[in-house]
Amino acid sequence: MLVGRVTGNVVSSGKVPSLLGAKMLIVQPVALDTLAMADDYVICVDDVGAGEGDLVFCAYGSSARQSDTSKVFASDYTIYGILDTVTLRGTRTYDKAKEADACSWQG
Repeated sequence: MLVGRVTGNVVSSGKVPSLLGAKMLIVQPVALDTLAMADDYVICVDDVGAGEGDLVFCAYGSSARQSDTSKVFASDYTIYGILDTVTLRGTRTYDKAKEADACSWQG
């Protein structure tokens, strides 16, 4: 699995029929210990309703087509979850609740 930050989206009016209706997001891989973003991007089919700024985990290769919804898409990357926390070697390196806009619904 790959962990990355959603940094944008792509729209394609011309695509293969198996991608019709797919929400496609740009994900930039991150280092789990520092959350530093790599100088790389992948396009992922979104299977969970992620949005820009979310830290997500993605399956790739044939594993990207294993859920009930993703198995119909011709994609090598699929977002399978939005991360709430990351703890690496006993140290919390990410906590969504501590992000500036995490609880915007609270006013």
